[in-house]
Amino acid sequence: MTVPSRLLAHDDIKGDAPEAWFERLKRSVTQPVQDGLRFPGFPSADIQRQFVGSAYEDALNEAAGFYQFAQEGMARRRYAASAGGGYLDFGAGWGRIGRFFLRDFRADQMAGVDIDPDMMTFCQGADLPGSFQTIANGQPLPFPDGQFRLITAYSVFTHLPPHLFKAWLSELMRVLKPGGLLVFTVEPPRFLDFLEGADPASDNAWLAALSAHKGRIPGLREDLARDGIAYLPSGGGAYRDADVYGDTTVTPAFLAREAAARGGDLVTFIDEPARFWQAAAMIQRRPAWRDSLSRLLRKITG
Repeated sequence: MTVPSRLLAHDDIKGDAPEAWFERLKRSVTQPVQDGLRFPGFPSADIQRQFVGSAYEDALNEAAGFYQFAQEGMARRRYAASAGGGYLDFGAGWGRIGRFFLRDFRADQMAGVDIDPDMMTFCQGADLPGSFQTIANGQPLPFPDGQFRLITAYSVFTHLPPHLFKAWLSELMRVLKPGGLLVFTVEPPRFLDFLEGADPASDNAWLAALSAHKGRIPGLREDLARDGIAYLPSGGGAYRDADVYGDTTVTPAFLAREAAARGGDLVTFIDEPARFWQAAAMIQRRPAWRDSLSRLLRKITG
């Protein structure tokens, strides 16, 4: 007999403490219906691991740490004052990250995008909150200026070549509301040390594949010292050829410079391996009055 259920909604969980919400999400792995509420689904364990290196509870535990990091930024007074606006999961994959933010936004305020049409098809049919669309590299996002108060991009900018890194950063800043936050991860300079230690005999297929690129390390270090960004065109399978997807290392100074050029401030950069496998960063879009003042000062000073 089928148990009647309805789709989980923001109002059902908005009062949950973060820790209680995490536990409910983890329980959804084996209990997709709880108290008559239907939780978002999961793809196969193989697909989960293909995209994020882990599956089910382990994948959600890693995502929970990133969600907690985002909550720290969302508690900022200037962000809280940025009323209205929705949430965008940029590089949504199978919806691992976005599902966490149903606690903070209504489903009709949420959106996810990815270059992988197969994953967007999965998300559309898996009871994940929000609308999902396939995007194309080099094409504008299908959203108006300033639509989102919060944008997350987990393990996305870690893979973008310099031209796409800058182009997508510009586009995300366009659709970010003044006062809003872009919360994302990057590979810090220590990634090149990690690459140097990659073992071709590793049981981890990714590490074994990385080891083939050790000869590029001197050039990557030169790129990083000169430009603040170094790109290894390692490729990542379907929809992710080496010209658009690889392993990218950046410096905090590079992020701060690129954010400032697009009307934002790098307000947080955390490189703590015990807390995050990658480094975590937040860019806040400047309030409109600050942009106006900056333009006025540039005009006065010539």
